[in-house]
Amino acid sequence: MDQLLRPLSNPQAADAGARGLLQPTPEDLSSLVGGWSGPRPLRVCSGGTSSRAAAAGQWTLDLRRTMGQVTWNPADQTVSIGGGCRMGEVLEQLYPLGRSVAGGLSGWPGVGYVLTGGMGPFSRELGLAVDQLQAVAGVWGNGEPFVLQRDRDQFTAEWRGLCGAAPFLAVVREVVLATQPLRPLWIRTSTGSPDQLPDQLIAAERSDPSTSLQWSWGGDGSLRLLQVSAHKHSGWQRIDGLHQLPPMTPPSPTSLRLHGEVVGLLGPANCEGWRRLLPDLQAQMQRCPHVGCSLSSQQLGNATAAVPIEATSFVHRDATWKPWITAVWSAGDLEGRRCSLQWLNELWSLLEPLCPGVHLAQLHDHLPFHQKELDLAFGPWLPGLRQLKARRDPDGTLPGL
Repeated sequence: MDQLLRPLSNPQAADAGARGLLQPTPEDLSSLVGGWSGPRPLRVCSGGTSSRAAAAGQWTLDLRRTMGQVTWNPADQTVSIGGGCRMGEVLEQLYPLGRSVAGGLSGWPGVGYVLTGGMGPFSRELGLAVDQLQAVAGVWGNGEPFVLQRDRDQFTAEWRGLCGAAPFLAVVREVVLATQPLRPLWIRTSTGSPDQLPDQLIAAERSDPSTSLQWSWGGDGSLRLLQVSAHKHSGWQRIDGLHQLPPMTPPSPTSLRLHGEVVGLLGPANCEGWRRLLPDLQAQMQRCPHVGCSLSSQQLGNATAAVPIEATSFVHRDATWKPWITAVWSAGDLEGRRCSLQWLNELWSLLEPLCPGVHLAQLHDHLPFHQKELDLAFGPWLPGLRQLKARRDPDGTLPGL
């Protein structure tokens, strides 16, 4: 087992002052986790995009170097993905085979994208990425190895827990996902005024499930829209697959080192509610403390609503929209951090009546609203998750619930 420092792609995690990165082989993983006697909790880096992939004074299990394999399984048309893979790598390796998976808007997240739910432009048609999970292998927080399979284990608490809450319970070394035939996609990018947002939501909700709307309201006041469809539309741009999606927002200047936090919300269709709230939202967006702050969203529904609530830890199956709030500040600017997090909390309070759920794609156990996020993410399933945590990670080796 190596103990080598390797850069993390998230600047905030990279600057966190962690003790170091542990890069165990799959064979070492059980003994390392089960025998861990160092500072708790252990952090896990699969893709390196989470702000809590590393933390001050703590160790990070870095899976990227030793668990980065992607294996195509032609017999059942599934793909085995190592716990250290980025989703973009998976899409790129499947592309020559004419296959794809239910990926998201970006290829940078790791397998944590799947294990926390996994929403993308085709969630309305295919469901969440976690709904495509066929098998998962790793070690529980107590070091006990496991291999769970959908056909055999899907009605167990362990399967349900891993499907949406895995970071609290286990270190996952491999997942197996169903794949779909690769097909050309059509996209349309546009800009507009936030005043148009309620009407855009109405049109999107009435559209065919093979089409979705993603939008981002920037700190500069602009509204950027990205529509993605599996069917040809006149005037739309053709791309070969999700791996060619353009970024939702322009990249930050490379000279700037930014830190940030992201909170994901979930809510049902409520266009008129958005219309009534629009003046307050506009006023709050005008108070953005940093131009990098934003309010964005992607569309759910249809296939995501067809899965029973008790099947996974993603309990908000009635959600049609997932807005996420991004708070940004310059690295080292403590006052900027305070102002941006205050702005995030104020915007969240405005949106909460429309979007009462939380999608816990990033851990915030270092922030005051962590418990609120847990309650709103898992709802009535949270006590069951805590019982599972007590059985599978009794010493709190992984982040707590």
